[in-house]
Amino acid sequence: MKIPAIDDLRLDGGALCLDYVNTVPDRKDGSGRDLVKSFHELLYWARKAKAIESSAFTTLERAAAERSRGAKEFFTQAIQLRTLIYDLFYPLSQKQRIKPTDLDSFNKVMARYSPHLQMAAESGEIVLRWAFDADQFLRITGPIVKSAQDVLLSGKLERIKECPRCGWLFLDTSKNGMRRWCSMEDCGSNAKSLHYYYRKREERSEE
Repeated sequence: MKIPAIDDLRLDGGALCLDYVNTVPDRKDGSGRDLVKSFHELLYWARKAKAIESSAFTTLERAAAERSRGAKEFFTQAIQLRTLIYDLFYPLSQKQRIKPTDLDSFNKVMARYSPHLQMAAESGEIVLRWAFDADQFLRITGPIVKSAQDVLLSGKLERIKECPRCGWLFLDTSKNGMRRWCSMEDCGSNAKSLHYYYRKREERSEE
């Protein structure tokens, strides 16, 4: 079954972990809208964002049906992870420091996931790969945790930004580092249209 709200969701965060944070799509309007309210929606989003391969979707969906209590507990932890990642990166978007308590919490998360990472040879290089069981729920969030770790260690923390219109967080990957909006096609375009409208209204009032 399709979930149009997730199908239509843009992935403009510039990093998987920020795309996950942005599944709360309107942090500025106070609506509390959330696109991931169940295990199935989380799994559906993970496939869209390529956190999991399409082939893993059916396996994990079947595992959730067989272990519904475990799936529910995992989902609660996954939402807690989303909140933690937001708490890590939001201060950076405001040119503030990460709270030590949040960094300590993330270290505990990494300690849980790191035993599942293994080195492997691939195309003449040594790479890190996840070694989860096929039906292990951590397969969904492992790549999100790794993404957050990679961004935190990237040396580009000054490029973590918040869209002033919708509140999405994003990694500015533009060449000049001057990106302001989550997307010029959406928030940027809307802001420009509003600016044009008010400018024209002021011009008419001065005539």
